[in-house]
Amino acid sequence: MVLSVILAVVLWVYVVGVLNPDSSGLVRNLPVTFVGTDVLESRGLMITNGLEQTVTLNVNGKRDALLALSAETVSITIDVSSITQPGQYSNEYQISYNQPSGVSFSSLATTDRYPQTVSYTVVRQATRTIPVKGMMTGKVADGYQAGEFSFAPAAIEIRGEESLVNQIDYVLVTLDQKDMTETYSGDLPYTFIGFTGDQVDGSALEADTALVRTILPISQLKEVELTVNLIHGGGTTDQNVKCEIEPKTIMVSGASADLEPLKEISLGDIDLSKVLGSDTLSFHIPLAAELTNVSGSTEATVKVTIRGLTTATLEVDNIEFINVPEGYTPQKVTQTRQVQIRGEAEAVASVTQSQLRIVADLNNAVAATGTQTVPVKVYLDGRSDVGVVGDYNIVVSITRR
Repeated sequence: MVLSVILAVVLWVYVVGVLNPDSSGLVRNLPVTFVGTDVLESRGLMITNGLEQTVTLNVNGKRDALLALSAETVSITIDVSSITQPGQYSNEYQISYNQPSGVSFSSLATTDRYPQTVSYTVVRQATRTIPVKGMMTGKVADGYQAGEFSFAPAAIEIRGEESLVNQIDYVLVTLDQKDMTETYSGDLPYTFIGFTGDQVDGSALEADTALVRTILPISQLKEVELTVNLIHGGGTTDQNVKCEIEPKTIMVSGASADLEPLKEISLGDIDLSKVLGSDTLSFHIPLAAELTNVSGSTEATVKVTIRGLTTATLEVDNIEFINVPEGYTPQKVTQTRQVQIRGEAEAVASVTQSQLRIVADLNNAVAATGTQTVPVKVYLDGRSDVGVVGDYNIVVSITRR
């Protein structure tokens, strides 16, 4: 029995290896390759519904040649370079053999093929550049604010079947984070959104990028008080000045390090000696470049009211000049000037005309000779409980010696 088995094996090896008899067999799952697609694309066309196809061949030939048949040695091709219009097509395919070394394919003959033809669809192709938009589905932590999305690239190019490409309005990047306190930066996927606002299946589309670099700045929020610097004058004290600022505060956003030292925002100075009774002033709200005014108010209104003080008007003729340049002579055209003072009633009543003097600084007033109006400063000597109110000027005549 052992001898019989040995003889059978030897005989089988001889027949298969030496005699190499004819045989037949099926070669399955051979992929179809379309050639000439570059020519098709140059005409604004592309293939859909048929790119992923395989065929099966029934082949006769020598046994060693049949054993060498596979997707690597058999090519199935369809030439589409002659197609000029979109439509449904069904073509026979070309079979070619890539003969490996040591094996002859000359004995091979295809006796049958499944399917006989390959069907596919040719459609018009389109390319569009569409914008990238962002949506946040999480939230920032309390006391923080999300800024505006930025993307790289800000738009992507898509290519595919014209009817599908023309459905796309934009691509949407979705960021899902919770309790954010720091700026987000990362690469995120996207979905296609149609003009109807619904998501569109874009798996058949080609895009020039699969991920979008997404940045969402996160900044801290802080409510900051608005203030003004009141310069006392004209007999005012803290007790008889009322100051109202609208808005009282603004909301500011920025980095924590920039916000921490910010305790208040000063709008500027108000000289109370120039406020008569009540005055309303407008101020621009200044803010450092690294901070953002979230409230949106760029100006503040300040109403200043002086209360509980008495005013009086005195005729002053004590006028003097200072800083008169050499070679020039000034003469008073204005001989007297009415000056208003303010303070507590008893203190105002005790002020005399002799305590007031008008000083004209001519340092910048002699650029031209002749009669001109110059600003002056009025001094009230010996009193701190009463002050001069308002701005004053006089007319002088300047001649050159």
